[in-house]
Amino acid sequence: MKIIHTSDWHIGHQLYGYDRVCDHHLFFNELKEICREETPDAIVVSGDIFDVSSPSAASMRMFTDFILTLHREVPEMKIVITSGNHDSASRIDVNRNLWRAAGIYVIGSVKRINGEYDFSDNIVQVGEKGVILAVPYINPAFMGGYSDAGGGEKVFFEKGVEFLKKVNDKDLPVVLMAHMTVAGCDRRGHREAQIGKINQVDINVFSDYYDYVALGHIHRSQNLTQDGRVRYSGSPLAISFDEDYPHSVSVVEIERGQPVTVREIEILQKRELLTFPSEGVNFTKAIRMLTKLPPHDEAFIRLNVKDDKPLPSDCEERATMATSGKECKYCTIKYEYTGNAEKQALSALSLAEFAEITTEQLARRYFNNRGVPDNIADEYLEMLDEIEREISEEMSR
Repeated sequence: MKIIHTSDWHIGHQLYGYDRVCDHHLFFNELKEICREETPDAIVVSGDIFDVSSPSAASMRMFTDFILTLHREVPEMKIVITSGNHDSASRIDVNRNLWRAAGIYVIGSVKRINGEYDFSDNIVQVGEKGVILAVPYINPAFMGGYSDAGGGEKVFFEKGVEFLKKVNDKDLPVVLMAHMTVAGCDRRGHREAQIGKINQVDINVFSDYYDYVALGHIHRSQNLTQDGRVRYSGSPLAISFDEDYPHSVSVVEIERGQPVTVREIEILQKRELLTFPSEGVNFTKAIRMLTKLPPHDEAFIRLNVKDDKPLPSDCEERATMATSGKECKYCTIKYEYTGNAEKQALSALSLAEFAEITTEQLARRYFNNRGVPDNIADEYLEMLDEIEREISEEMSR
């Protein structure tokens, strides 16, 4: 069986207030051409379809239009999509039967009957080529355990094997889709809070019965086993400035009981997420360098400042002014304080500025002004993100 493995599209993503619509359109066009050329038996999208649990009508329409176009362009290819932690499982499941009528599988949950897991609606038969167990994001509490050694998570995926064996009487290749953090993965550039490691599972939860485990959630593509059997495809677009690595989709060829073959196809990024300059300099020099950027450079810019003085109160305005008339988009400042002062004064915001700033920008501004290292600040910001998502989900019910 030959599949395209991708995940973490984050449709509707905004980078410091700038939408990524053009970036997603370019990716969708690339993906359509890849599917045409590769003619896979299936494409699997392992979660985080949208960037927020309550996506806008425009984001939902973009997703629907693309999937229907892809199905029309490559009708023999199975399309299997699962929800991630950024998605609302209930929203994804609303049109599950409607998608199924079109021969497309969009899956938001795993049902339970009398307290027992029932995977019958999560199994997709790919003709005579293989079988896919499509598991969306599942909180470890749902699986019945939190232990790193496997616990309830191992029981959960073993139960999936039981259901697969009932339908896979021809012993075809088996693919498991899952959206989660697996211990030992490389999370560089990916903000994720870990509290007591309850949000990660050990790799031994995946039975050898699965010929390929198509993971989503971590944005850097990587194999978690030497033979490539357990793999993150990574996100096709950079979602944060710290994702300074290539982004791609994976072409995977699977034969029952044999090592898989994986090829990465890099995705062209319409706008580079550029930390500029590459080495931190003082604020005055950074602004001077920013004014000299070529006018037609389309990059999103994070200004790299390393200074023994606090950022000036008008730092945002000066950075924005330095890019006036250019095609680049100024986003934020990566600031490292090198002075000796224990505390720095947080520059005041006008009422108008306060009304426009996002929660994340305000928090990051605070951490920057306190000289908190980026990796620590990112953990706090991820927690804040989770709280905002939970509140949003609660209010949308």
